[in-house]
Amino acid sequence: MGGIPFKSTGCNTCRRRKVKCDETKPECLRCVKNGHICTGYERQRVFIHKSASAVNNSQKAQRPKRKDAAKSNRPAGAIIAVNLAEQVPRFNARLEVRSQLLASFINNFLPPAQLLKTNKNLYETLPDLIGGSPLLDKAVISLSSAFVAKNNRDDRLLQYSTKLYSQAMELLHRKIRMGKGLGKDLLYTTIIFQVYELINCSPSGFPAWLAHVQGSNALIQQCSGRSKEAVAENLFLRQLRFVILCDAIGKRQSPWRYNIPTRSSEPGDKNALAPEPIDIFIDILIECTALIEDVDTFLDHGYLVRGSRRVGERLLHSCLSLEDKLHNTCIWMQDKLGVPSPLSKDSSILKTFRTAVPKDFFPQPLNFPSLTCAESHLIYWTTLVLLYPLINQLFDFLSPGLSQSGSPASTSCYPSIESAEISTSPSTETLDRVDFIALTAVYATEVCRAAAYCLQPNMKALGGQMLLAPLSQSTQFFQVEQSSEKIKWCQAVFMHLPQVGFAIGVFLKDMVWPQYRLSQKRRSPTPLEQVVE
Repeated sequence: MGGIPFKSTGCNTCRRRKVKCDETKPECLRCVKNGHICTGYERQRVFIHKSASAVNNSQKAQRPKRKDAAKSNRPAGAIIAVNLAEQVPRFNARLEVRSQLLASFINNFLPPAQLLKTNKNLYETLPDLIGGSPLLDKAVISLSSAFVAKNNRDDRLLQYSTKLYSQAMELLHRKIRMGKGLGKDLLYTTIIFQVYELINCSPSGFPAWLAHVQGSNALIQQCSGRSKEAVAENLFLRQLRFVILCDAIGKRQSPWRYNIPTRSSEPGDKNALAPEPIDIFIDILIECTALIEDVDTFLDHGYLVRGSRRVGERLLHSCLSLEDKLHNTCIWMQDKLGVPSPLSKDSSILKTFRTAVPKDFFPQPLNFPSLTCAESHLIYWTTLVLLYPLINQLFDFLSPGLSQSGSPASTSCYPSIESAEISTSPSTETLDRVDFIALTAVYATEVCRAAAYCLQPNMKALGGQMLLAPLSQSTQFFQVEQSSEKIKWCQAVFMHLPQVGFAIGVFLKDMVWPQYRLSQKRRSPTPLEQVVE
């Protein structure tokens, strides 16, 4: 009798013993009662991939030789027509083939569950979304096949991925032009396209990724309805908030200029999930990005307006309050996720990283309890790299020379990686001996110290993705400070990213953020230019 074959959902131990499982989690009661070790419910799926060259060789071996008579009928020098469309494989609608591609992508993109320590990852929700939307199906399979093709250096599969990507783009544009009944699948598709451009970037490079970010921003208000899987929706919106922030930071604009989705949900909403540390840090990064535009606007025109000193003091108070909020959130995060520690010099992680990036101009690399812990610290440090130059510029405006006078910056009143002690913002008496630019360099260095952990083989591709934005921001700071050796080190890391799975690293290596450089080189007004209150 036909139909879908039965597939057991029991634990791995009961499946191996061929007995019925009661499916109690995390350990089934049958295993506990009978004294067996319950190995859980996670399946190790292996996608057996055969490259295009191997397929072609096997086809040639099986292909019968043509008869000599056929050769004699062909005129000498005749041009043979070749159908190029036949060389690119068609979209395979078979569910098992798509499932194999997706399983291979997830297994090779995500690290083991014990290194994540999170409820669920964005990419783990993709199998739940397959089958509900032809557009989303094509987007997910194009992403999966591109990653598998890059890993196996399979040009034919990469052509297949590019063709699916183009078809999905055409289908997306067709649905947008119709303008009615735009569902969340369109929004999810644009987010998947963003990841696709990081893995298999277009010739234009970074602008192609940016175009999809702007497309997502334009679709937020038009896409209606909630998805069937609330977890997937929250994870997709988290990713969307972060990439919109990356665009806003690059342009030095407030995120409120964008349709950035909020994390808050309606009271009593059963689908609402408890915020994770990364969600809180993204909220703080939103506040910091809004302050960036306010401070830039004030410093460009503030000294021409009467009462500007009071405005500057309010902005400075907001920046220092945000710094205090950041440190307190870091304390809460470290209590929940753990504290980073220096890697030992003979660590296997460090030896692998030294092969790709032989030279090092930073202190000993860091180790983290989990990749989730590393991600939260990276956003924490990146926010401080953005915030401290704002504080420094405001002090230059309010009291020229104060922040640069005295001894170099001391981090005794700031978070220490080794001791994990976080204190509140420095008092007014200590501000005259704090060099905020030196503090910025400290936290930009912390981002670089985390690179070896994120790029180790166990972290697979996800660690590299988490490193992209923080490392890019630190590189921009080193370029403004003209730290040539550190810039070369960051560029070497970017050149290593394609081996992890992100071709966009080649374009990020020499990327310039004009607005950021202009803001950091802004001329502070002299006391004669400032308006006397």
